[in-house]
Amino acid sequence: MKYLPISPHQVSEILNRLNKNHIDELFSHIPKEYFKNTSKSLDRPKTEHEIRRYIKETISLSNLVIATHENYMGGNGHAHEIPSIIDPIISRGEFLTAYTPYQPEVSQGTLQAMFEYQTMMAELMGTDISNASLYDGSTAVAEAILMACRIQKKYKVLVSSLFHKEYIETIKTYSEFGPFEFEFIKHNDLGQIDINDLKQKIEAQKESLSAVVVQSPNAYGVIEDLKQISEIVKSHRLMFVVAVLESISLGLLEAPGKYADIVCGEGQSFGIPLNFGGPWLGFLGTKNEYIRSMPGRLIGMGKDKHDNRAFVITLSAREQHIRREKATSNICTNQGLMALRATIYLSVVGKSGLRQIALRCAKLTQYAKQLLKNQMEVKIVYPNSPVFNELYLKTPISARKVFERVLESQNLFVGTVMDENHLLVSFNETMTKQDIDRWKQSLVAACK
Repeated sequence: MKYLPISPHQVSEILNRLNKNHIDELFSHIPKEYFKNTSKSLDRPKTEHEIRRYIKETISLSNLVIATHENYMGGNGHAHEIPSIIDPIISRGEFLTAYTPYQPEVSQGTLQAMFEYQTMMAELMGTDISNASLYDGSTAVAEAILMACRIQKKYKVLVSSLFHKEYIETIKTYSEFGPFEFEFIKHNDLGQIDINDLKQKIEAQKESLSAVVVQSPNAYGVIEDLKQISEIVKSHRLMFVVAVLESISLGLLEAPGKYADIVCGEGQSFGIPLNFGGPWLGFLGTKNEYIRSMPGRLIGMGKDKHDNRAFVITLSAREQHIRREKATSNICTNQGLMALRATIYLSVVGKSGLRQIALRCAKLTQYAKQLLKNQMEVKIVYPNSPVFNELYLKTPISARKVFERVLESQNLFVGTVMDENHLLVSFNETMTKQDIDRWKQSLVAACK
């Protein structure tokens, strides 16, 4: 039997139809001595995450699985709560085993889902349009660079040195035998790109440059000043590309599309589980004027011959189609199933829900920042810089040793080991202040 909750308005409608004024009148035939006011003895309703956590901590005998609130690893891949409704929906055969929807007459469900994905992602990015997904965040950045080069007809870009290292490796791979070259922008003592270095490099080679590419929040979790960077870039008529590694930040921070010509990034945080290096979800959005230079595919909405609403692949610039020499990308498939997960996630949490999730992540990060403020053992590398949900920490001993000690003693993933003495720590909405207190105590103890 399906459980279908109904709204107060629906309850009122049903009672009016039954000529009843209150729901209690439906039970008027039951003697009053059998009624009991259970609301006084019951706890408040629990969220899905709270119920999961209660079952794990109170009922489950196994403690082999690391729960979301015990995972503090930052960087490329973030732990967030995944609504249970996602798995049964994407497990339906028409989604799970579907191929490319070339035949719109039998693919309206998939096409509509992709159309809704594009709509929500474009709103979050602050762009006119969004494509229907790419492989992952790193290839999305490479595709954005190629797109900027095509538009500008110039083939050199400036790239922030504060990109995640895996993204830098992907950019290097594309550029090594590809049509573009790049140069790094230095960073300053605040963990942001060096504005003076940016200005100097633009002035020195503006005739050959097509774009400036930055990541925000960057590899150290620090938020870049996109407005200031944009003003410099636009004054020299270059394109501005912003990559977003933590997509939950789009629910709280100013939309990057307000300043950028192209926005791209990683959508894994939107309901996609971490599983030994994947799966991932690349997204990309831009302005209407650049629509024909955009990689991937675009789903459009129109009408069929019976005047019914219909969805179809409007633009699909792929190399396996006719006129392949005109293709804007060599991406030969997309992450449709992962885009569907993101669509369901965003539909379930909603606009206000996503903001609440992002706000909780940010508040808990600030709480952790305060806890570490006066610590001698562990230091925040950029204590005065704006951050969203990550902190870059310096440890007095080997960071890997700290990680292993905490995992063995507390069953916590204390953070991502960045190098010999640095950890990147991420905080998510499933955590409580008590969780972070325990994390801090474990971290400090492991550093001694």
